[in-house]
Amino acid sequence: MNPVLNAFTAPASNPIGALAADPQAAAEQLAALPSVAGVQVAGLVDGAPTVGAAGVADAETGQPVTAETRFRIGSITKLLTAHQVVRCVLDGRLGLDDPVTRFVPGPWDGVLVRHLLSHSSGLDAGDIFVDTGDDDDAIARYTEMLRGVGSLFSPGATFSYCNGGIILAGRLVEVLQGRTWREALREQVLNPVGMRETGFVTGVDAEHDLGTVRGHVVRGADLAAVPRRIDNPMCTRGLDPAGGTLVSTAADLVRFTLAHLRTPGTDVMRTLHTPAPGGVATMRGAGLGWMIWANAAQSSVRIGGANPGQSGLIAADPATRTAVVVLTNSDQGVNAINALLDAPGPLTGAEPELAPADLSRYAGRYVSHATTVEVTTAGDGLLARAEGYPDIPLASRDRQTFDSPGGPVAFLDFDDNGTPDGLRFRMRVMRRDGTASHR
Repeated sequence: MNPVLNAFTAPASNPIGALAADPQAAAEQLAALPSVAGVQVAGLVDGAPTVGAAGVADAETGQPVTAETRFRIGSITKLLTAHQVVRCVLDGRLGLDDPVTRFVPGPWDGVLVRHLLSHSSGLDAGDIFVDTGDDDDAIARYTEMLRGVGSLFSPGATFSYCNGGIILAGRLVEVLQGRTWREALREQVLNPVGMRETGFVTGVDAEHDLGTVRGHVVRGADLAAVPRRIDNPMCTRGLDPAGGTLVSTAADLVRFTLAHLRTPGTDVMRTLHTPAPGGVATMRGAGLGWMIWANAAQSSVRIGGANPGQSGLIAADPATRTAVVVLTNSDQGVNAINALLDAPGPLTGAEPELAPADLSRYAGRYVSHATTVEVTTAGDGLLARAEGYPDIPLASRDRQTFDSPGGPVAFLDFDDNGTPDGLRFRMRVMRRDGTASHR
């Protein structure tokens, strides 16, 4: 085991508390990893937040990371969007089981509010990154574009990470409150919580935002800085509710986490709404905004996020009210953080499944709007091919889950003959060719 990480593997019974108890030590040891340039860690123990920082904001200039340095938080923003929607529920503006069409008319019959927040809408809109402008109507225009997407499964049937569904939830906030998502977030969340360092910076404006870290990517054995300007539509205003433009600090995010845990009624967000069978053994599925994790040692909630060259997460243990926020300016930083949190131990209540008897039944072409994965048999395992990826060998862990160099892959919806109809790759569902519907 890497000795840098080993310091945080004990006690395994509470890895969140171990990180939160000494955020400066955690930051220094994470920054010592070759895959991380700079890092902020904020811990929450007994209602008292503390912050640590280490490493560099820019590997080329050597500018240090401080507690005030901002990071692009990516999909961590989804938790703030879900919190906004649940606040509307608590205020009586809508219900979790209300149909989305009641507020935002469109071809998403059967999709309920809870489906958007738990990544179970079935919309084939996992990663549609399109620049819809930089004005107040950007999210509305993105929502209009969603009218043309298809369906991967019936609403509520399973889990498939869906950026488009969260953006639709952000549009719900705009319709309910009669103002932009940004205005609602600032007035209802950022200002009351005291998140003074948090703001909105599009990718093209990032080159002028010198108070925010520069992104870095791991290339072989090296960590390379990427341009500050991000010419990527995922970092535009239409993607705001899913994580397009928000920049923040670990200190601000731990303030939000503390306020969130203390808000009556938000416990519904930290309970399992959509199971995610197969794949990551310790991730049980989705709550509302949060992902639900449980192993033999601990139950917890997490939300991760990434923008080009940056990644991080929030993890919280609702039982002990401890939490940790870790932000890095590396595309691989979140992997190091998850390694610290994933204490060994079987999934609570999980039963081992039999290995597949006939691998040929898994072979086929699996399709979504984002990519196509071709699966073939290869010796004692399977081989997956997808555009933009090297060949991916798949080794059976059990009937449903196969391990790969990039993480576990899950096969779904088996018929009586043991033939799967779906595949979850990078947390996104694809259907066997010919079974997805397209409006």
